[in-house]
Amino acid sequence: MPKTKRATHQAFEGYSERGQFTKICRDMMQSKAWQVLNLRQQGLYLLLKSKYTQKVTHGIIEKTNRDNISFPKSEWTEYYGDYRTFSHDMELLVNLGFIRIVERGKCTRTPNIYGFTTGWKEYPNVKNRPDG
Repeated sequence: MPKTKRATHQAFEGYSERGQFTKICRDMMQSKAWQVLNLRQQGLYLLLKSKYTQKVTHGIIEKTNRDNISFPKSEWTEYYGDYRTFSHDMELLVNLGFIRIVERGKCTRTPNIYGFTTGWKEYPNVKNRPDG
């Protein structure tokens, strides 16, 4: 029996048929919390989400970097002119429950480590819980 061919990307979705992609669900995009974000802040979330990786074996997630996302200065300066705007946008993503700060790097002069959370589902009653 021949193997079924996996669905590939359309030409307008990327350079290659099997390129990497960043997943975002419609229910998140239609949520009240997402509507609070402007396009720049939505783009920042997508940049953070593009750093997310997972290893799936037989439909089971074995390994993920969900709580190990960093965005060092060398990267955010490509998109932001100053730190205040970047910091404000990250703070809003935290306050709305899209991401959480796992580790602050200020004392060690390293980038903050962020993690994804489901707090956005509870907007406007978001509680920044460590369990996300």
